[in-house]
Amino acid sequence: MRLIFILTLVIIRINSFGQNNNSDKITDCEVLTLNVVNQLSKQLEKNQLDSFDIIIDYRIAECSISECTQRLIILKKILDKDDSKNAIRTYFENDFQHVIRHRIEDSKKINYAYIYSGSKVYYGYVPLRHSIDTVVQKIALDLLKTDKLTPDAKLVCIMFSGDIERFEKEIRSHGYKESCIKQYLLKKHRDNRDSWLAYTIYSGVYRPMGSNDIFTYSPMFGLTFSSPLRNKLIVELGIKFRININDDSFNYYALGDMNNVNSDVSIFFGGLVSYKMYESEKLILLPKFGIGLESVDTGISKKKDNSNVMTYHNIETNHLSLGLAAMTPVFRKNYLGLGVNYHFCPYQLDDNLYSDFDNNSSFALRLNRLKEAVFPF
Repeated sequence: MRLIFILTLVIIRINSFGQNNNSDKITDCEVLTLNVVNQLSKQLEKNQLDSFDIIIDYRIAECSISECTQRLIILKKILDKDDSKNAIRTYFENDFQHVIRHRIEDSKKINYAYIYSGSKVYYGYVPLRHSIDTVVQKIALDLLKTDKLTPDAKLVCIMFSGDIERFEKEIRSHGYKESCIKQYLLKKHRDNRDSWLAYTIYSGVYRPMGSNDIFTYSPMFGLTFSSPLRNKLIVELGIKFRININDDSFNYYALGDMNNVNSDVSIFFGGLVSYKMYESEKLILLPKFGIGLESVDTGISKKKDNSNVMTYHNIETNHLSLGLAAMTPVFRKNYLGLGVNYHFCPYQLDDNLYSDFDNNSSFALRLNRLKEAVFPF
C-alpha cells in the first residue's frame, strides 16, 4: 500500500509538469522516465516489485516502449519465472540489442554525459551510467549463476550483464539452435544479405539427349552475378564453361581449308531470369529461363596481317535454356541448390560446320548452387 501511495504521488507530480501555448496538458517524458527508473531501481534493489507493472505500464502508455523499459520487463518475467519469450522477441524486433551495445560502449567514455545529451531519445531518456544499469547488471549476473534459465533467458542475461562479446560467442554455439533470439537474428541477417547483389557459383554435368552425338557427358562450371534474392524476379549475368571430354572430332571449314578438329571447351555468356515460385524458410523454388551466346572452341586461329591481333574461328550459336532450381539456406548467408535444365543450342546455324550435331536439344543437371551476397544494393 505504501508503494502504491508513493506511486500515486509521483504520477500526480509528473502530470503537473508543463503546458503548451494552447494550455493543453503534455507529458515531459524525460522527467517521467527519470522518476520511473529511480523508483524501479530502488524496488529492484530491495526485491519489492509489487507496483512494478503499474509503473512500467504507465511510462509506456505515456512515452512508448524503450530499451530500458523492455529490459526491465524481461528481467521481471525471468525473476517471476514467467514466460519471457514474447518480451524477448519484442526487444529484438525493436533492435534494442544495438541500443544496449551502444549504451555500454558510450558509458565507458569520458564524455558520456555529453553523448547522452545529444541522444536522449535514442537512450529512452535514461542517462548513461544510471543506477538502474548497475542494478540490472548485478541481477543478471546472479541469475546466470543458476541453472534454471531457458536458452533465451540465459542469452539476454549475458547481454544485460554487459558482456556483449560473450553474448556473441554463446549465440554461435549449437546449444542455442532453437533459441528464438538466434532464429530471429539469423533471419534478419539473411534478409539483409538478400537485399544485396550476389554471385552464384555453378557446377554440374551436361549430357546430350541424342544417342549419337559429338559431345558426351561433360562437366560444367560457371559464375554469375545476380540481382538481390529478396526480389521475386531475379536476373543473373555471367559466364559458364563446359569442358568437352571424351568427345568426337568434327569437320569445320576455316582459313580456306576443311579442318578436322576436337574441341576442348565451350563457353556460354549471357543471362538468366528466374522467378520465385515458392519460398519458405527452408526451400526456394525458381523456374529459370536463360538466353545467351555459346562459342565452341575449335583451336583454329591466325594473326591478322601486319598485326599481333589473333582472329579465332569457333562455332558460335545461340544458347537457350529452361529449367527449375531448388535452393535451401546454409550457414548465415549462403544457399545450396540443385537444378535441372533443358538447353537448346542450334550449332548448325554456323555455315562453316560440316559435321552433324544431334544435340540441338540437350540436358544438363546442375549439381549444386552456392549463393553469397557481396555488394550492398
